[in-house]
Amino acid sequence: MSIAINWATKVINVPRADLLFVSTGLYELDVDAFRLALKDLEDSVDGVAFPDTHRHNTAVILSGVTYSRTFEIINGYTVLFEDLGPYTVRCVGANHNIADVKVVNQVSMLIGNSSGLITVATGSGPSASSIADAVWSHINRSTTPAERLEIANAVLNGVTF
Repeated sequence: MSIAINWATKVINVPRADLLFVSTGLYELDVDAFRLALKDLEDSVDGVAFPDTHRHNTAVILSGVTYSRTFEIINGYTVLFEDLGPYTVRCVGANHNIADVKVVNQVSMLIGNSSGLITVATGSGPSASSIADAVWSHINRSTTPAERLEIANAVLNGVTF
């Protein structure tokens, strides 16, 4: 048995035999090899008419540092690891979203993603005033009036915590 896609249900089936045995209860999935197997299925006579299963960005070298490839399951596909009782799948070779689209069963995952620089959209988080309001609200709920006065005086006098 090998990796297969049920095109009608959008379920990607991964047999345990296709994973690298590491030790009792631990198997390894090479995410790049998984990607290539999916691409072969997409390019087949049966798969060519269906939406892509994934998006991929290769590794990039910037200033001598290699940034890892990324792999993302898209278009509503899910990943089902063969359920032969409890075991763990360790993913290697790429940052990925497999855990986000994995069908829940007895198989657990060691994800292994790592980030370097991340992009945060300007204004995407809470404002400074809403953070300050939340802090003061918490202080008001969790301290006595005397403690609140001491904190307020410390803030006004430039004392940092």
